[in-house]
Amino acid sequence: MEETIDLQELFQILKKRLRLVIVLALIAMAISGAVTHYLITPIYQASTQLVVSRSDADLMITGAEITGINQIMSTFTQVILSPRILDQVIAELGLSETPSSLEGRMEARNASQVLILTVRHENPESAYNIANKTAEIFAHDIPDILNFDNVSILAPALLPRNPVSPRLVMNIVIGFVVGAMIGMFLAFLLEFLDKTVKTEQDVEKLVNLPVLGMIPAMTADDFKVKRVVNDLD
Repeated sequence: MEETIDLQELFQILKKRLRLVIVLALIAMAISGAVTHYLITPIYQASTQLVVSRSDADLMITGAEITGINQIMSTFTQVILSPRILDQVIAELGLSETPSSLEGRMEARNASQVLILTVRHENPESAYNIANKTAEIFAHDIPDILNFDNVSILAPALLPRNPVSPRLVMNIVIGFVVGAMIGMFLAFLLEFLDKTVKTEQDVEKLVNLPVLGMIPAMTADDFKVKRVVNDLD
């Protein structure tokens, strides 16, 4: 006969091992918080925006012009991260980086006619300086590179105050959840490996015979002879 475990049994197992689950969850939460706070280097982020403006006053934009702008913006995202721009950034800021390593700290994306440059760095001032210097050099050099002089800085980067990673609270919560899951797994594993006989149901499963009666647990006081007082005496 195939054995089945209902939800009530599962809850009983978790209830019996609740202390184990809680302890492991708290330990994992503490480890996650300590690792996040003391071992992971915080990363700061600074972003600047550049806008591509039209050279004429006509506000009507045709479909062909929209396609052309999208192609230009796609090109700009490649140019702003090119060695032509990054070499100058490294030289003017005196960075001990290569264009390839500096590019790894940067992300360029476009939203309509706005080019957004994001820089991530362990030092907030470095992220701020790199973002603004890159935007400045790009806006200055783009006329010579692509013969396009309608790029200007829309919003310079601000000095970041708080790191964007790691996220301490989120990591602590994740650590607690992971620890609780490990605790529940161990609770079920210990219950599965525990072959001791504890209830009449365990006896029935073991010998495959019904239980006819039970002897309750008795203490030493149960064996003492109690004096019966006769009211007639």
